[in-house]
Amino acid sequence: MTYPWTGKSLDCVAFDMDGTLLNSGDFGARAIQLAFEGMINSGDLPGMDAPPSEEAIRAQIGKPPYIFYAELLPEPLKHKAMDLHREASANEKTFLKDGSGKLFEGVREVLVGLKQRGLKLLLVSNCSQDYLDAVVETFALDELLDFRAAAGRSREVSKPGELQRGLDETGAKTGIMVGDRIHDNEAANACGLWFIGCTYGYGPHTELANADVLIDDIRELSSLITQPAKAGDEQV
Repeated sequence: MTYPWTGKSLDCVAFDMDGTLLNSGDFGARAIQLAFEGMINSGDLPGMDAPPSEEAIRAQIGKPPYIFYAELLPEPLKHKAMDLHREASANEKTFLKDGSGKLFEGVREVLVGLKQRGLKLLLVSNCSQDYLDAVVETFALDELLDFRAAAGRSREVSKPGELQRGLDETGAKTGIMVGDRIHDNEAANACGLWFIGCTYGYGPHTELANADVLIDDIRELSSLITQPAKAGDEQV
């Protein structure tokens, strides 16, 4: 089977984080629910008597923090979004430290294999900087990544912009973006990359309708990305 990049010499593979590399649905949803519970109990969220459901929280994963949390709050409380974010982030860091957070099965092996092929590896997430730093530190990802950026660190920063910055800084020109949300698809399109959609992530399948290829497991990625052999080299 051939893919749009068949026969092309790829420079890089860019990844989203939550729902692509990091299985954040379980520990992330619980961290956010605990943040809601704490703020409800302290009277900081008047009118709310229970946190959103796990399903509602999972549907937000992949969005920038200022959108993510605002959409979980009723209109009169939307100004509390970033306070909620700070509480949830503290809980997430605790869960990462105690081992509750996990990468999807096979992620590290896939990244190591791609790195060994000579591909530049980029990580671009809509999350906040402290959350990205905590995840990278927990799973020792810096030794594998050539570039990483938190597009959710500011309203003035965008995922397409950070992806392009990563391409510029690494000198990569031809590559693939791997992600589970429409934001990843849009970033890939804006930067001239092909897009692989992850059906195992948190975005509805309608957001992946324009993906060049869909995968149900990150381990499928290794066989999809092949490099053309150079003269005198073995086929990889």
